[in-house]
Amino acid sequence: MGTYFGLRNILGTGEIGWVCVLCAFPFALGGFFQYNGMTLERFLLAYIRTEFLYPHRLIFKSDNLYAELMERSTIKEVLKID
Repeated sequence: MGTYFGLRNILGTGEIGWVCVLCAFPFALGGFFQYNGMTLERFLLAYIRTEFLYPHRLIFKSDNLYAELMERSTIKEVLKID
């Protein structure tokens, strides 16, 4: 609607119609968008929440499962592993 009122003194009626159609095209495509069962509105809200509103710092922490098991094991004493 803003496109029409902004261009009505510059372009003719036919051209304004095409410009309005082109401006509405991305919003029409948003109706077909679906990601993991979410609509475009829910996806954008989830993206904004995770990236901007609730930023978190990811810390890599490796786990040596073998070393943890050997600490609790009685085999460690038999094999004399330090």
